[in-house]
Amino acid sequence: MSPKPSTSNLKALINVIISNGKTGNLRTVVQTLSDFEKEVKHHKGDAEIQLLLAEAYRHALEPFGVAKKFRDCEQMITKIEVILKSQSQSEDLQEFYGEALSALIYHYIMNEMDKDVHRTLTKLGNFARKHQTNPFVQFNYALSLSQVAEYFSEKENKDITYNILWEIVGLVTFFPGKEILTQVSDGLVQCVTSAGNRLSRNELEDLATRIDEFINFTNEFEIQQKLTTCQGKIFQYIAGHRMREGYSPDGKIQKKYK
Repeated sequence: MSPKPSTSNLKALINVIISNGKTGNLRTVVQTLSDFEKEVKHHKGDAEIQLLLAEAYRHALEPFGVAKKFRDCEQMITKIEVILKSQSQSEDLQEFYGEALSALIYHYIMNEMDKDVHRTLTKLGNFARKHQTNPFVQFNYALSLSQVAEYFSEKENKDITYNILWEIVGLVTFFPGKEILTQVSDGLVQCVTSAGNRLSRNELEDLATRIDEFINFTNEFEIQQKLTTCQGKIFQYIAGHRMREGYSPDGKIQKKYK
């Protein structure tokens, strides 16, 4: 068997993939990734090699996504999955896999591939639920949730934004703190704007209570302002429900005039 490749040389190849990916030099990325795979061909059972290979696939995915080579992107994700199965407890591998799925979702959004956006987000969501102790996986899921929420909100798809709304609320409730909240705040505003009139009065009141709690998770004015915007929209919807039920917007019984 050939000697184990130098870690420094493999990291140098990854840097070549990253730098050429940023400049859109896909040909060099393809060649470098091929060289990388040849280097590690006889050492794929080595844990360190597996981690570096997964990192190479994750970074190569970006320029492939820009070039709309989505079959290749999917194959890279499948390869990371195979590596992850052999080291399922590796937080670094979990992070690479979550980042790869999140990156692919972004490229699907850019190309308005609705079914693929929804399918890949579901896949990332399932993965995030299985790895709730990894903050980086949750971070990537939160980022993608917000991006998808904004995307489908612009398309006025109330069904999907309704489901994402409660997924965001659940995620922030389970992981209280400004890190996740910062990632999902834009998507939360879009979901409330898009799907708010679909919510029942009880759902709106529950949502208002949750967002009151979320405001206390951060001292950042910009995030608090976005959450306050959500509250304003929610109260408008609640007022609409009350008026349809014969009450005034503040919930009081309206006087009937003859």
